[in-house]
Amino acid sequence: MIPVAAMRLLAAAGLAAILGWGCASDTPRDITRLTVGMRFDYPTPNELIVQPTLGHKAITSQLLLPLMNEEPDFREGPPTWRPALAETWEFSDDRLVLTVRLRPDAVWSDGQPLTASDVRFTWQAQTDPEVAWILSYAKGAITDVEVVDERTMRFHFSHASPTQLADVAPEAVLPRHAWMQRPFAEWRDDPGWFFEHLVASGPFLLESRTPGRELVLGRNPAYFGADLPRLERVVLRTAADGAALTTQLLAGELDVVTGIGAADAQRIEGRSDLRLHAYSNRQYTFVAWNTGRPWFQDAATRRALALAVDRQAIVDTVWRGYARVGKSPILSDVWAHDPQLKPWPHDPEAARTALTAAGWSDLDGDGVIERNGEPFRFELATFAGAAARWDALQMIQADLRAVGIDAQPRRFDPNALLPRLLGNDFDAAVSGFAIDTSLDFRPVFHSESIGGGHNYAAYANPEVDALIESVATRLDPVTGLEDLQRLQRILREDQPMLVLWEPLTLAAFNEELESVAPNALSPLANLEEWAWR
Repeated sequence: MIPVAAMRLLAAAGLAAILGWGCASDTPRDITRLTVGMRFDYPTPNELIVQPTLGHKAITSQLLLPLMNEEPDFREGPPTWRPALAETWEFSDDRLVLTVRLRPDAVWSDGQPLTASDVRFTWQAQTDPEVAWILSYAKGAITDVEVVDERTMRFHFSHASPTQLADVAPEAVLPRHAWMQRPFAEWRDDPGWFFEHLVASGPFLLESRTPGRELVLGRNPAYFGADLPRLERVVLRTAADGAALTTQLLAGELDVVTGIGAADAQRIEGRSDLRLHAYSNRQYTFVAWNTGRPWFQDAATRRALALAVDRQAIVDTVWRGYARVGKSPILSDVWAHDPQLKPWPHDPEAARTALTAAGWSDLDGDGVIERNGEPFRFELATFAGAAARWDALQMIQADLRAVGIDAQPRRFDPNALLPRLLGNDFDAAVSGFAIDTSLDFRPVFHSESIGGGHNYAAYANPEVDALIESVATRLDPVTGLEDLQRLQRILREDQPMLVLWEPLTLAAFNEELESVAPNALSPLANLEEWAWR
């Protein structure tokens, strides 16, 4: 899933990609070109200085390749890896050294060789405190990247773990000769500088960009893929919303759209010239209850909140069946999901009883329960632009009002809300994660991640800490299955976050396109193979 720990959890606040091809129906089709309508923010190709999102990663991966690519096979077992820039890799017997050999035909688009020095430079940037990459802790176990020769490097680890390949593999290798010109301390000062000094290792080059409107990707003639990419040019265009893209799709102006909303999917169903495809992804949406606030400090109250919220109604109304009620932060179709786990039912009467037992009552008759003089009234936040979540907030507000709780929905710009979530400076919030398929839950539920990781709920449970640490010692993740299932059962009882739903991703393709195969890891997966028949 994007690298191992944490923050490979990508905040999913309505940032999923939406794709489409533009061509008037009465104009001969240019089969060398594809136009992709995509709701994205792409201020820089340097992924170390932006908040990680699925859309940004999808674009960057067309320009800058990692050492290895994760396979979307996490349903069958722990994820596996396939070569990208790396040709081979091998662990030492004690798994403290990983030797990686680069492909001999990997070069930068300006003709410079891609070498082990680029890999070492990338690691130095990832771990430099002045760059302050948000996922830098994922490199914590790597003590050195040794350059053996131009094509060979050795990663040295402080200890062996099941996530070592995920620690090394997924991020883009950066062009040392182009980007070392700018000191690390200045990287965040001018994100646009990296466009001006961008060279590519992936299937596409960046031909041009119009900030806030368009990116034009052109075929990279130096790319090592045989006869790839099949298209000469891919134009990525921003769009105001998914509904507008669907309208353009139905008008014949677009030919691929992914990330379609459930309501828009109904407009596409039955069209003979389009294929509608629903597939599972790595995302789940949740309510994080900040356990540092007086309303959410005890698990009994949090369980009552789970009973009060009608999640099935949210799935049926907001998602129109294109989602399922969440049960666990380990998703239903991930290999380690506990099949015995049942979601809390919607039971308002049981919620009221549980709240009373937890010390909540409406003593002043104003319709809002209180405890120790503190009314159960709080701000329920989410990201602006996340329409499904905002609709769900209205339903959650009504469900909670029915049991005497006053939740006050508010929308915030992502740049304003995300720092508050990371700093545990909020009451409750609806957000989303893309699950880390290495199943390292340190950033989300370990007490050490309070105030600096994705442990939004400020949740601390010594047994959960111990289980997470135990799983991290298993070189074969399958041997940690019992611990992972115990972890899920504890989280169900403690309810630091209420998992609302697991959405399906919806895509629609023109029937004349082939090999379009977005998956849970990227909406632009295998873009180099997309083509017109």
